[in-house]
Amino acid sequence: MEQKPKFFIFSDESGSWHDKDDVYVRAWIVITEEEYNQKLVNKIEEINSFRDSKELKWNGFSSENKYFNAFDGISFRFFVTISSPSDVDWENKYNVTKKFNDSIKDFDFGGIDIDLKKILQDRIYREIKNGLFLHYYEKHHIENAKNGIERVIMADEYELIYRIDPPQLPQQGWKDVLYKINGDTNIVIEFPKSVKTQGIQLADLVSGAVRSYLIENKQLLKAEEFLKIINKKMISPDWDTPNPNPNLIFFNEINDNIKKRAKRIIKLK
Repeated sequence: MEQKPKFFIFSDESGSWHDKDDVYVRAWIVITEEEYNQKLVNKIEEINSFRDSKELKWNGFSSENKYFNAFDGISFRFFVTISSPSDVDWENKYNVTKKFNDSIKDFDFGGIDIDLKKILQDRIYREIKNGLFLHYYEKHHIENAKNGIERVIMADEYELIYRIDPPQLPQQGWKDVLYKINGDTNIVIEFPKSVKTQGIQLADLVSGAVRSYLIENKQLLKAEEFLKIINKKMISPDWDTPNPNPNLIFFNEINDNIKKRAKRIIKLK
């Protein structure tokens, strides 16, 4: 049986999913195994060597625009998913956390002392938030990205290997979400550390630049400069497709300013 060509899909995030003054951005870098091993790995390590750094991060990289063109000769594509915490319908969709203290105060913890009760309450609260984040909020990012990427790079023609920066949440939870979205377990997902994975470092640069552009922070001008260079590598940069790129999660709830700035990314030249 002929082996399918391999595509790696690297992802990293920038921002916050709960800070109402921030946005949450995930970048998804799509690159062939050959292009990754022969070009991107060497280029990232070359830049790290010049900068005397262990890994590339947007916060540091953004101040050195002499490297912004470094990826021109590398064939990769990227997809971006965006959500806006200030616009999420928290009262309805996250009501369980909003009224947690009222809900749990009458729970029978048995004969344990008040200190242990407080520890258990905090643990339950964290688990509820983490579960909501991964299985509801992050799930939409994963699903929309997967659909957008695989609309162009067909899973039945290539072997797709997802490599995600190890999340704070259980890795098995991530696998379960991806399996559910995929419809079976016939999908590969790995969790390498970013310091050892050049594709994840590139995803950090892209997600960081998009976040800076959207919230207009102090790195705005550098973000615009970098995005002008790399946006030709976007997967189907179109606002009128079933899976637009950039892709806004909970589109109908997001404020017009974020929508306008996300749309402008496509037009940056």
